[in-house]
Amino acid sequence: MYKNIKKFGALLLSLLLVIGVSSQLTSKVFAEEKAEIIDGSDDTKVEEGTSFEPIEQSEIQHEVNKNLSEEQIRERFKQINSTYEIQEPFSEEDTEFVRVYAPSTESVDDTETNNGIQTMSLKFGNSNSESFSKTKTAYGVTVKFTGTVYVNIGLVNNSYRGKTKAVITSGGSKVNSIKLGVTNSAYGAIGGGGTRFGLVYNGGTTSTTKTQTTWNMDKTVKYTGVAVVYTHTDAYVQVATKTGTFNKYAF
Repeated sequence: MYKNIKKFGALLLSLLLVIGVSSQLTSKVFAEEKAEIIDGSDDTKVEEGTSFEPIEQSEIQHEVNKNLSEEQIRERFKQINSTYEIQEPFSEEDTEFVRVYAPSTESVDDTETNNGIQTMSLKFGNSNSESFSKTKTAYGVTVKFTGTVYVNIGLVNNSYRGKTKAVITSGGSKVNSIKLGVTNSAYGAIGGGGTRFGLVYNGGTTSTTKTQTTWNMDKTVKYTGVAVVYTHTDAYVQVATKTGTFNKYAF
């Protein structure tokens, strides 16, 4: 009987956590670290938590996050995403980096309900999508890379989509393969009570051809993740030539 009570209590606590975090997202309030009781005596000390809301570049405290170029920002995201496991708490400087450089769900618009659940769409500018057109020449090959990336953040169910195209405009005879890909990382509240910050999701999808000089990809990836506060999405083309391989990114 005692074991059953413990199991029921744990299940109830987990349910209350999901409901609490979902309520924060629905009201567009960012997860804040809950006050922690240090001493249970009459002189109880309460430590105030740290907000996870976005901060400006002018507010950066850690030198590693200051004055970064577009390429440095991209590489820093890669480094952070490869360093941590899902649900592993970030360091203070890595948390600051995401709060500065990743799009946040503070900039969301309510969209139509899906099965009675109100969802939210992350805004790239004024919508939940962003288009691009890029060109790069390397190893005697020129590729034109175009398309649109979409992101949708819900209370639990989330998705991203890469609709992209690569065209080899010169040097086609030197091309061995073309790979198109889209990547997504989601960050948010983790741990008991959502008191820490870290990776909620990290993944991507690709499509490759070895026989054509024009290649299209249109893939959508769905994933579950509660308390997504920030998300970083990118697309890329990778061209393998007879003398070397190069990438071109969308953003």
